[in-house]
Amino acid sequence: MAEAMTLKDLCEELKLDPRMTRMKLREAVKSNPDLAAIHKPRTQWRWRKGTAEDKSIRKAVV
Repeated sequence: MAEAMTLKDLCEELKLDPRMTRMKLREAVKSNPDLAAIHKPRTQWRWRKGTAEDKSIRKAVV
C-alpha cells in the first residue's frame, strides 16, 4: 500500500513555501479537471505517494 502524502510533506521534500504552493495548486485546479477530482474545497490536500495524482500535483507546483 502506498504511503499517504500531504501538501506539508511535499513542501518539506521540495523546500517550497506552503502558502505559495497552495496558491499554485488552486490556480492549477481551475484549468485541470484531474486535479479538481483529487481535492475538494475546505479539505486537506492528501494523496497517495507514487500515483498519477502525485505526478500531476508535482507537475503543477514545480
